[in-house]
Amino acid sequence: MTDRSSPPPVERRPLRIWLFNPYGPLPDEGWREYSYVTIGSALAEAGHDVTWWTSNFSHHFKTFRSEGWEDRQLPSGLTVRLVPTPGYRRNIGPGRFIRDGVFGWRAWRRAAELPPPDVILTSEPATMGGLAGPRLAKQTGAALIYDQMDLWPELMVQVLPRFLQPLGHLAFWPVYACRRAIFRRLDGAMALARPYLTSITDEIPADRQPPTLVVYNGIDVPAFRAVMKQPLPADLAARFDRPGPKAIFAGSLGPSYDVGPMIEAARALRGSGITLYIAGDGPERSRVEEAAATSDTLVYLGKLAPDMLPRVYAQCDIGLSCYSASSNVEMCDKFYDYTAAGLIVVNSLGGEVRDWIERASLGLQYRAGDAASLASALETITTSPDKAAAWRAASWKIGTTFDKDVQHRPLAGWIEAIAATRRRRDAPSV
Repeated sequence: MTDRSSPPPVERRPLRIWLFNPYGPLPDEGWREYSYVTIGSALAEAGHDVTWWTSNFSHHFKTFRSEGWEDRQLPSGLTVRLVPTPGYRRNIGPGRFIRDGVFGWRAWRRAAELPPPDVILTSEPATMGGLAGPRLAKQTGAALIYDQMDLWPELMVQVLPRFLQPLGHLAFWPVYACRRAIFRRLDGAMALARPYLTSITDEIPADRQPPTLVVYNGIDVPAFRAVMKQPLPADLAARFDRPGPKAIFAGSLGPSYDVGPMIEAARALRGSGITLYIAGDGPERSRVEEAAATSDTLVYLGKLAPDMLPRVYAQCDIGLSCYSASSNVEMCDKFYDYTAAGLIVVNSLGGEVRDWIERASLGLQYRAGDAASLASALETITTSPDKAAAWRAASWKIGTTFDKDVQHRPLAGWIEAIAATRRRRDAPSV
C-alpha cells in the first residue's frame, strides 16, 4: 500500500536492482520465507534483473552456506549473491559487528567492479555506516531506497536498565548521525510498519521528503489455508482431542516473549476448559516442559516444522501474540499467520498490531508481562461465545489483506517510478 509522496507513473523498462541485506534465511534452509526473498522475487517476476547481496554466514542458524563467493539462482529469477564473511556465536557482541563490517566492505569492493545498478534497495544495519549500498549509490548515481525493517540500535538501548539508557544513546550517537545523513539523501523509503517509516521521514526536512511505501511482510495466504486442510499425524492430533477452546503460541521461547506469564496464566485457568498450547524452542524450553508435565491446561508441542504449523492452527481457536514489555515489534509475522487461520488474536504489543486488532475487531489486548491480564482476556473469550465467533469471522476475512502478493503488488511500479525520477534529475540539460 502506498503512503504519501508517491512518484508519478512511468513507462516500464527492465532495471538492474541490487538488494543489500546480510540477514535472513534462504528458501532451502527450512524457515518461513524471508522478506528479501519475497521482495526480490516480486521484482524479478516483474521483469527486472535483481540480485540480493547477503552474507554466506547464516545469522539464524550460525552456520556457513558456502566457502566463499557464490551466486544462487532462485526459480523466480532472483539471484542470491553470497558474500564471504566471518561468523559469530552471540547475537549481541563484537563478532556480529565485525561480520557486518566485513560484509559491507567486501560487497562494496566486488560491486564497484561490476556494471552499476539502476536502483539500490538496502536495509544494512546502521552500524555498517552505509559501507555498501549507500556508498555505491553515491558513487554510481543509482537511486537509493532504504528499507527500515526494525528500530535498531534503539532496541539495544531499550533493553538496558533505565538509568543506563542515556549512556546507550550517547554511545550510539555516531550511528544515529551516520543514519541521519543517509536518510537525507534517499530517493525512496519503505518499511514493514508505519512507525518504522516515520522514523525515517522524521529525520528528513519537509521539502526533501522522498516517496514512501509501507509493505507488510505478509504470507502466501491461499497456500497457508490449503495446508490447514491437511491432517495432522496421529500422535500430534491426539494432543488436541480434548474439549474446550484452544489457544496456541508458536515461536521462540526466550526473553523477548511472555513465556512466564503464559505459564502462570495456564495455572490460573485450571477448570476453565481452555487449553494453552506452546510450540517452539529456545532458552525457556525446559521451563515450559516442566510446567506442562504437571498441568492439565498447558501442552508443550515441541519444535514444529513450518508446514505443520497451519495444520496445528486449524485445531485452535485463539492465537497468542505474547511479547514482553521491552519489545518494539510493530507488525509481527504471527499476526499474518493467525489471521490467515482465522484465529482470535490475544496480543500484548502496542502500535500497529494493536490498531489492526481494535479497528477490525479481531480479538483482545492484555498487558505485557501480566499473567492475570492474559488469563482474564482468555476467560472473556471462553465466556463470550457470540463475540468469539464474530472475532474469528473478522480474522478470517481480513487475512487476505496480508497476502504477500497483495502487499508486494505495488512495489515494482513504485521502484520503477523512483528510478525514472532519478534519471530525469540526473539527465544533462539540453
